[in-house]
Amino acid sequence: MELDIGEIIKKEFEKSGLSASQFARMINKERSLVYHLFKRQSIDTDLLYKISMALNIDLFRLFSEKLKEENIVVEACSRKSEDFSSKRKVMLEVEVEDDVYRKIITKFLEEKK
Repeated sequence: MELDIGEIIKKEFEKSGLSASQFARMINKERSLVYHLFKRQSIDTDLLYKISMALNIDLFRLFSEKLKEENIVVEACSRKSEDFSSKRKVMLEVEVEDDVYRKIITKFLEEKK
């Protein structure tokens, strides 16, 4: 997973207008740890939650979006052509006269039998 969480936290911290000391107090950490966070490639979920709350941003969403992107690619690559249905669901709205409607429905029901 190529998600630079430290860099993302750094950018959000800079946008927040908080001082390092304020931010450190909000996440219950030492001020010196704040700058180390910016270099991290991974982070504990409890700490990520505290940071999300302090910066008022859902950092977990970033991981969810990345996961969805990667799953779409994996799913598309792993599917074989026989896995795909040859049927398609189509919804169509058409205004027709009553007699035409009856013919369509009658024909449809006959084909279903």
